[in-house]
Amino acid sequence: MRQSPLSEASDDRLLDMLFAGEDIEEEIELDGARIAVTSHRVLAFMPEGGGRRFDHADRPNVLNASVQPTGHDSYLSWVIRSVVYGIILLGGGFLINSSGILVRLGNTEAPNDQIIGGVGQMISSMAVMFGILTDAFLLIGGVLLFVGFVLGALYFVTRSEELVIERAGREPIYVPVNGKEAEDAARRIRTTLGREKA
Repeated sequence: MRQSPLSEASDDRLLDMLFAGEDIEEEIELDGARIAVTSHRVLAFMPEGGGRRFDHADRPNVLNASVQPTGHDSYLSWVIRSVVYGIILLGGGFLINSSGILVRLGNTEAPNDQIIGGVGQMISSMAVMFGILTDAFLLIGGVLLFVGFVLGALYFVTRSEELVIERAGREPIYVPVNGKEAEDAARRIRTTLGREKA
C-alpha cells in the first residue's frame, strides 16, 4: 500500500483502518478528536468522546461538514414552559388585582342589610379566598419567571459547538470541538471533498 506523507505522520490505529490502495488526503488534528479524509472515506476518531469513539462514511455519501451549536435541549423546553406559565400567572394575578373585582366583591351589601342565610359571610369569604389565590398567582408566576431565567442561563452556559459531518442514509457524525477550530475543520473537509463553495 502506497502512503502519503500525511499517512507517515499518523499513528498505527489510523493506518490499520485504511483499505488497500487508500491514501490519506487530509488529516485534521482537533482537541480530543482527529478527522482523516482519505481517497475512499472520511474517518473520525473521538477517543475522549462520550459516544462512539470511531465513525466513518464512504466519501460519496458525505453531504456536508458544518458547525452547529449544541446544548441541553431539555433546558430550553423548560425555559419556554416556565416563561409562558409565569407570564400567564403574573398577568392573571395582575389583572384580577387591578380590575378591583375583589374590592367590590368584599364590599357587597344587600339593600337594608337583608342578606338571607349567611350569604353575605359567604361572599366576603370568597373575596378573601380569591385574594389569597391572586397572591399565589403572583408568587408562583414570579418564581416560574425566575426559574426560566436560571434555566436559560444554564442552557447558554452549557452550549457548545460540534462539527457535524452529514452523510446520506445515516445519522450524521458528531464531533465535539471548539469555535474557530471547528469552522476551520469543516472548511478543510469541504475543500478536500470538493464541496467548498467559492
